[in-house]
Amino acid sequence: MRDATPLTDLRVRKAKGKDKPYRLFDGDGLALLVQPTGVKSWQLRYRLSGKPQTWTIGKLDQITLAEARRLAEEAPKRAADGEHLTHIKRAARAKKRTDAENTFAVVADDWVETENKEQCWTPDYRREVDASIRNHLGELDDVPMAKITLPRVAPLLSAVKRDAPNMYPKVRSRLNAILWYAVQEGFITANPLPPMHRRKKAAAVKHYPAVVDLPGIGAILRSAAATDSGRGVQRAHLLLAFTAQRVGEIVGATWEEVDLRAGVWSIPRQRMKRKEEERGPHQVPIPPRLLALMKEWHKADGTGAYVCPSPRGNTPVTREAVEKFYRRTLDLSHKHRPHSWRSAFSTVCRDAGKDADVIEAQLDHIVGSKVASSYDRAQRIDLRHRLLTWYEETLTAARDKKVEHA
Repeated sequence: MRDATPLTDLRVRKAKGKDKPYRLFDGDGLALLVQPTGVKSWQLRYRLSGKPQTWTIGKLDQITLAEARRLAEEAPKRAADGEHLTHIKRAARAKKRTDAENTFAVVADDWVETENKEQCWTPDYRREVDASIRNHLGELDDVPMAKITLPRVAPLLSAVKRDAPNMYPKVRSRLNAILWYAVQEGFITANPLPPMHRRKKAAAVKHYPAVVDLPGIGAILRSAAATDSGRGVQRAHLLLAFTAQRVGEIVGATWEEVDLRAGVWSIPRQRMKRKEEERGPHQVPIPPRLLALMKEWHKADGTGAYVCPSPRGNTPVTREAVEKFYRRTLDLSHKHRPHSWRSAFSTVCRDAGKDADVIEAQLDHIVGSKVASSYDRAQRIDLRHRLLTWYEETLTAARDKKVEHA
């Protein structure tokens, strides 16, 4: 039951976050929304053309109770004239900035912040998006949104398509989303980017290209070892090759997740593709040679937090940097990507007659029911450790040209 008593400044200040969001009502549709984090925002419920609407007026730290009441009192007059209050707020915010201030960089940052909050991005994905925009669309940073036209962005997209074809769909999609956000917020009147031409769906699912024969795998390992790439990229490459985990799971790895004594890396469920909490962290056994290397890395890093640090050291290497290493440095575009190591692992192990369920458990695929999968994964850690030890020896022999086939 709602409390009909009008709010007071004291009651507003003392409102604390609870397990779920809740509202304190002031009357005439005005309410204070209190989030579990303690963040408080003013909202007004009203009707537009007979349909219920909610207008988020602003946060408590920016708008007092008295100001919220004044704005709430003025709002019905505009709504009566058929104006959507959210659209009025967006237009007013856009007018506060001049064209010179409404640059691509400013609006792109707004879009990233908004999407990050609404979609609950992981820190790793947030860094990936930031890096993608900065690296591929950075030339637009100082351009006012009103002056961004198709002739201006087309050469940038063409360059991405030519030089980084695997990144092209993501970069174009992010640019398109930023432009639509600018339209929605009133910074520009139309999106200059035309709809993407969609081809007919292929009859079969497209898989990642992968080198799965041992001589080819050995050649990749030798080529990578001969490069002078940064420590973060090199470490990510070795973790990809010898653990068969996804690149997004690897680049965010921290030393807190790694038990160097037990030789086990526990990947938090929220960073895995399958995020069912009941499955628990994904336990990855570390094979002997890789474990010895990781102990050396940890000793060299001192207080560093990330297993695969960026050149600055205080952030992890980005997924894009690893992708670029395979695409450009190793010249493996359309041949072998970071994700391709999962196919290589599965193929090499199956061709050698290894247990299929143990292979699937290492890849964090569900084996049987979810309950059985959780139990089996815990029980099979020793079996997976033995499998990875064999796999590491096999790949090392291929790298050193000691074998030509499985």
